[in-house]
Amino acid sequence: MNWKSTVEQWMPKPLIAPLKNLRQSIHLYQDSWAQAKRFNRSYSRIMPHERVRIETRVMFLSHQIEKGLSHHNFRYGFGKKVFNELPTLLTRLEQADLNFANNTVYKESLAALHEYMQRHLDAEKDISWQQSLFTTDQWQRIMNAESNDGGSISIRKSDKLNNKDLSFAALSENRHSVREFADEPVSLDELNQAIQMSMRTPSVCNRQPTRVHVILDKEVIAKALHIQGGVNGYPAPPALLMITSDLRAFMTSYERNEGYTDGGLFGMSLLLSLESLGIGACPLNTMFTATAEKKTRKLLHLPDNEVPVMYIEVGHFLDETRTCRSTRFQGSDITSVLK
Repeated sequence: MNWKSTVEQWMPKPLIAPLKNLRQSIHLYQDSWAQAKRFNRSYSRIMPHERVRIETRVMFLSHQIEKGLSHHNFRYGFGKKVFNELPTLLTRLEQADLNFANNTVYKESLAALHEYMQRHLDAEKDISWQQSLFTTDQWQRIMNAESNDGGSISIRKSDKLNNKDLSFAALSENRHSVREFADEPVSLDELNQAIQMSMRTPSVCNRQPTRVHVILDKEVIAKALHIQGGVNGYPAPPALLMITSDLRAFMTSYERNEGYTDGGLFGMSLLLSLESLGIGACPLNTMFTATAEKKTRKLLHLPDNEVPVMYIEVGHFLDETRTCRSTRFQGSDITSVLK
């Protein structure tokens, strides 16, 4: 018998549960503080010098270009804030990676910039300011970049008609996030079907903490997305889903992040379920500031015991729309093997 069992054997039973709960609370604050310190040491700050951190910010800024390219009402000259940072980061990436010409992130950025510049040139728009920000070699690479490495692609409704018959590999490969939808409403029956298809998603000890809040009121959707701030400039979607995790499903302080894992798994299942039904969707992060979370909770009447995991915009596909190509790493790029 270990010392803990011995102590519990002689301790008055009414004290055991409160002391165990106190110990869990202490662990929670200690471990959360350690987690915060690790994040603070590691995240990608403005104008980094280390390769992975540089790639992170290049990907983020390149994606801003890609989103602008996918707008139905394309706005010439957009992206001034991006251009004030991206050229310097590309130079730093060239210095940090001697094989930058084959770097997936570098190639994607150049491809997005190529489409941006080419659209302006085709419309006889002045891009002399943008060109002045890049080195001569960078500009040459931008103008010669391969379009398949980044930028935007066309999504057609007609290509989604047989989604239910696709293999998982084909369904996954052909799914893209879309941010502009047809005016046709999305019915609650359609959403419930997709949600039900996602219910086999695994969760810790089958405790199933995920909750789905369906929002169909256009005014509420517009307010929620204004607070979220990531899709400003796009029309409000016909439907918006808020995925949350119910903290009551967890039992120890060590499970403090499990809701995001289980909710994220459910979110991916739901995105693929919607895609299989021929319905478009786009996940949106809910990593709010304290003020934004407070406003969102009040707007959506979220209970205190639930934490936001993600939004999912939902709508029927337009006959044709554009979206970000969002080039991915290869599996071998992210895999390490312990032998």
